[in-house]
Amino acid sequence: MSLQYESAEFSEELKKRINRSSEFREKIGHANLKTLIIVKDVPSATFASFVEGVLEERNHIPLSQIEEYRKKADFTIEIPTYELSVDVASGKKSLESLYLGGMLKMEGSVFKALQYRDVFAIVAKITADLVNQSTVPLKEDFVKMLQKRGLL
Repeated sequence: MSLQYESAEFSEELKKRINRSSEFREKIGHANLKTLIIVKDVPSATFASFVEGVLEERNHIPLSQIEEYRKKADFTIEIPTYELSVDVASGKKSLESLYLGGMLKMEGSVFKALQYRDVFAIVAKITADLVNQSTVPLKEDFVKMLQKRGLL
């Protein structure tokens, strides 16, 4: 199965894989978390909502609603470029090392982020596995995909 990175089908498959992971369920427990990842140069955003330890929602957010979702999120991460976001998603770079190196911006409690560090690591591994099995579009094609979906 070759999915296109960040297509609607990709998001659904990622959601299934995360929710099927016993390691994920063990680490997250019954936590409720909301995350927003913004890629600044596209610009695009992906919102994820974990309810009672289940990833219930993982959607791309229309540009016009990013600020509204920012208010809902426990954590907002701003990645400067699409290429860097692909490096993170594919496991080539970690959010933690980029944050510590000043390459990205995070809003939210650092203490809460540390509390869920293992959960985020599991999600990153599952994401990287799927990304590396998928077709990753060039930035221009990614923008076109978002435009077709009415997200830009």
